[in-house]
Amino acid sequence: MIFDGEKLRAALRDRTLPVYVPESIDSTNLECRRRIEAGEGRCLVVAGTQTAGRGRNGKRFFSPPGAGLYMSLAFRPAQGAENAIGVTTYTAVAAAREIARLTGRSCQIKWVNDLFLDGRKVCGILTEAVGDTLIVGVGVNLLPTSVPPELEGIVGCLNCAGIAEELAAGVTNALLQYHPEDASHMEEYRRRSLVLGRSVRFFHDGCQRGGVAVAILDDGALVVDTPDGREMLRSGEVSLSGIAGI
Repeated sequence: MIFDGEKLRAALRDRTLPVYVPESIDSTNLECRRRIEAGEGRCLVVAGTQTAGRGRNGKRFFSPPGAGLYMSLAFRPAQGAENAIGVTTYTAVAAAREIARLTGRSCQIKWVNDLFLDGRKVCGILTEAVGDTLIVGVGVNLLPTSVPPELEGIVGCLNCAGIAEELAAGVTNALLQYHPEDASHMEEYRRRSLVLGRSVRFFHDGCQRGGVAVAILDDGALVVDTPDGREMLRSGEVSLSGIAGI
């Protein structure tokens, strides 16, 4: 998928933001990191494919050509970059809102960083800090494509062409207005939650544990009631039973 850089720039509210639109790259997050370490204060990188896309915990993020939007924004939020989970929840809501606006389809959010549609993952988010700069990577599956066997039944798509530039710009516009002290998006985050009230599994101290997700706090922490007591998860990921790939 080749993106129209001029269409993307025209949809951005901040016309001073440096924008790079390579057809292919190893990783948009890595490219942002390289540019920040070289002295750029902020930038937006949008690519048609990634040859070394990454997800959480070093997992590979499947990024085939012609099927998705792969973008990363590097910026410095107010009060620094200490609350990565906060900006991740904010990004999830921003992406869900933009998808709804552009396609009319409503995504659910799997704590903390994935968007699901009809039980399949259609968007992943990876937030990283470089000093006081945050790099937020967003990958959205737009069109059907063949997937590796291990992802069959897990990966879905929006099945919608022609929205990539507007979607990238909409998420970017929202992120550039992010303020760590404003948790008003969390009401919508909880409303879209795929995990609240469900049995979940997670790893703690190297052991898999289970419980029921009972709350998501304004700081993004997931509260899980387990047989051994209440746990507060602020990192890692959870899995659920009964839904493909979760």
